[in-house]
Amino acid sequence: MINRNPCEKRVIKEGIVKKNLVIVESPTKAKTIKNFLPEGFTVLSSMGHIRDLPRKVMGVDVENGFKPTYTVIPGKQKIISQLKKEYDGCDKVYIATDSDREGEGIAWHIKAVLKIPDSKIRRTVFHEITKSAVQVAFKKPGSINENLVNAYKARRILDRLVGYLISPILWRNISSGLSAGRVQSAALKMIVEREREIRNFVPRTYWKVMALFKKGKSTIEAFLVKIGKNQLKDGKVEDVKLLESVENLSGKEFKIVRITRSVKKINAPAPFTTSTLQQQANTNLGFSSKRTMSVAQKLYEGIDLPQGRTGLITYMRTDSLFVSAEAQKNARKFIRNKFGDGFLPDKAPYYRKKSPHSQEAHEAIRPAVIDITPESIRDNLEPDEWNLYRLIWERFTASQMVNALSDIITAEFERDVFVFRASQSVITKPGYLVLYEKRMDEEEKNRAAFKTIEALKEGDEVELFKLEKSERQTLPPPHYNDASLVKILEEKGIGRPSTYASIIETLIKRKYAERNKRQLLLCEIGEVVSDALDAHFPLITDYNFTSELENSLDAIAAATSDEVKVLKDFYERFSKFIEKAKTNMTNLKKVTDRKCRWCGQPLIEKYSRYGKFLYCSAGYKVCVYRVYFTPDGELTPEKKQCPNCAMPMVLRIGRRGPFYACSGYPKCKTIVSYEPKNGVKKMGSGLES
Repeated sequence: MINRNPCEKRVIKEGIVKKNLVIVESPTKAKTIKNFLPEGFTVLSSMGHIRDLPRKVMGVDVENGFKPTYTVIPGKQKIISQLKKEYDGCDKVYIATDSDREGEGIAWHIKAVLKIPDSKIRRTVFHEITKSAVQVAFKKPGSINENLVNAYKARRILDRLVGYLISPILWRNISSGLSAGRVQSAALKMIVEREREIRNFVPRTYWKVMALFKKGKSTIEAFLVKIGKNQLKDGKVEDVKLLESVENLSGKEFKIVRITRSVKKINAPAPFTTSTLQQQANTNLGFSSKRTMSVAQKLYEGIDLPQGRTGLITYMRTDSLFVSAEAQKNARKFIRNKFGDGFLPDKAPYYRKKSPHSQEAHEAIRPAVIDITPESIRDNLEPDEWNLYRLIWERFTASQMVNALSDIITAEFERDVFVFRASQSVITKPGYLVLYEKRMDEEEKNRAAFKTIEALKEGDEVELFKLEKSERQTLPPPHYNDASLVKILEEKGIGRPSTYASIIETLIKRKYAERNKRQLLLCEIGEVVSDALDAHFPLITDYNFTSELENSLDAIAAATSDEVKVLKDFYERFSKFIEKAKTNMTNLKKVTDRKCRWCGQPLIEKYSRYGKFLYCSAGYKVCVYRVYFTPDGELTPEKKQCPNCAMPMVLRIGRRGPFYACSGYPKCKTIVSYEPKNGVKKMGSGLES
């Protein structure tokens, strides 16, 4: 009997051509895969999830083993109808969604909605969308991984329990439209804690002392490192009396008391994981985590090249540093041909992630085909795509090359109790650094300074001809940006590769934080919500517990834990906090001493996603007076009638700033621009409605 390849042009049995349906989650991915399959294969996209928990009810039967109820996502019925139509009469259905638990969840939903029997379904998994990878995967299809599905369901149910049960309590006591999340709440607490560190920081004044020394025609830059027994940490002079003691050193001779040399190994970097890719793209390219993942998705799913459409990188949601033997073999061949044997380590390097959360079965992020260099396809990529591909290509190629070496030379100049130190390094073995032109271009300047210090001899004297003192202050810790927040989330085991970008975007969408010049800045409502959650739901703001819960989900995926037990253990603890918070949480809506300018009734203080505001206690139907607080002052309304229906106009704040809206909304949707008075400026365009 002949074992036929499912990718043959015709698979014939009893004279009938077999129909094969392939389902992926993305139309771009479908377009790429279609190129690699022969006739007889129809490739369709589910456009992501087709089912989910219902929107308006919790959809989880807590009393019946946390049984979920799934409904078709609004707008997906047409897609489901198309999938059902194509499925009718098919011999096999290949579900080729992504290989993580979210992809497995999509596959499971597709199987359930289309009612595909096990005998017809083929689960197809690959980590790169290239012709060879896809065809190998179709030769050896498997079945849906129930353990991954269970982990997906448990994660979704946990998120629903947290959001559905906490949010109404926040609405009642703080403001409508707020939300709490199992992972986002811990991330928000990190931003709050950092903001308070910055607020409470007390700067200290210190001075840096730099001197220029002359030896013949050569000039050497050095820094003060010691005065008597006072070793200056990081060269900082914090004592004014010590500073005064150096002011008369100009023109004095110093003796070279010590010259030392050392060799430093500059290790080649590990290939990218999702976390490190987001960090590096933020630092080097200024990309947000969301932008990085969006561009990486395009590179993974396929780009049209002169040689045909293909995926350029491996799957971009991974926390593993593992690299396949085949990829390493191809990389070593490329490096040997491009740079020579001297740039190859004796054997292919092996990187192991220290984090206990990594999944070594996945690969690191790497170019799918190393021979496709960034320069060779520059004209085929959008600027963002090219920049990110170059970052990934260079990082992976560097990870397979030898380490670099540098020589470091240090000279110390001494007079009486004063010691200055000059230090310079130079690359002696470039290794993987040959990939980074900017770094190598800096070496010419470094080499000249290195030779100047190298020419000095112990016992020689040099003249201090210029002294500079710069007054500085210690700095508070920096605000988080996408890179630093992702890094700390990973270190603490909060979230997983697929969630880092969405965590940050959710915080911004809810106005708990805002992005300003790459920094993630805390918003007032974010601090209010975080404090309330920390006081009444410490379970979901505790870093260790959040990390342990993520580990539990990983254990479900690995079949070493039961999803119902994980859910039950969580809910037993969580429900107690819910019951207490229903009666104990303080309602932040409070009556103030201020009176309404229009009707004289007391004003009530309340919070919205834009911060604190005041509204009239007479009630919305009686009086629509409101006062908003901004960094530039108070926004107060004028009495206005709707030009279309004569109803009172109410002052509101939206994405583009303040405006007047008809109080008859939704029957009347008239809006009028807000003209600031008394020097109060309009609010910025960073606001969202």
